[in-house]
Amino acid sequence: MEYLLGFRGIERLVELKKRGQVIVLLPRMEVFLYPKDRMPLHEVQEAVTSAIDGVVERGISSPEQLPARALEGIRRSIPNLECARIEMRAEYVVFRRTPVTKQETQEMYQVLARASLEKGEIVPMLGAEVTGITACPCAHEGLIEKTRERLRGEFSEEEIRTIFNLVPVASHNQRNVSTLMLSVSEGEKIEVDSIIEILENSMSSRLYEVLKREDEVEVVYRAHLNPNFVEDTVRKILVPWRTSHHCPTARWCMRRARAWRASTSTTPSPSG
Repeated sequence: MEYLLGFRGIERLVELKKRGQVIVLLPRMEVFLYPKDRMPLHEVQEAVTSAIDGVVERGISSPEQLPARALEGIRRSIPNLECARIEMRAEYVVFRRTPVTKQETQEMYQVLARASLEKGEIVPMLGAEVTGITACPCAHEGLIEKTRERLRGEFSEEEIRTIFNLVPVASHNQRNVSTLMLSVSEGEKIEVDSIIEILENSMSSRLYEVLKREDEVEVVYRAHLNPNFVEDTVRKILVPWRTSHHCPTARWCMRRARAWRASTSTTPSPSG
């Protein structure tokens, strides 16, 4: 694989048709090809453009279909490919309501998709990147102990436990950006909305584009009832596969979380 051809910054409008709705995406794509023999650049570029445009004209029902079907078209035009990869990223809007006032908001996420040609097989992958918040467990635990010391002498131990059960203890917050990418077994499927939900549930609290004061209080309240280290977030991303029989089997999984000055990730590997 000494000969590499790459195309970056390819953008197309594509219709995502799901559950009777049409969502317009503007993905930015990168294409990397490893042909066995050298080819004129204009021929390769024409093959790439034609394959992508063909998928765009037909539309898709899931984001990973765009790179996967485009790669199939490229392989038909360039049959001597040893391996290849197409990656895409696009903004994806989900309509939500705030937790207290129920105000409708448009939440923006990053949808990720990739298709790789490996040993003659095209492997599609789907993922998302989500921003939320985490509350630091160290500061949280320290403030619990400090508050407990101040309460002793004024309240019984049972009363102190009741107070801590009812009143969240403060901590410092971090903005958390988490990513999950999956390749599921043939015949199985996972929706990008499900991936977004998994990522948001792994954090201390989700975020909202617009918050009234009552909503802001609720978001902070929830976050401090659920303090998380950044590594906790990475571990919790896989909880649905450990606790539910309804999750599709993951052939390949990459998960990552970043929180201001702390970050952790796992090496991409097969996941059962």
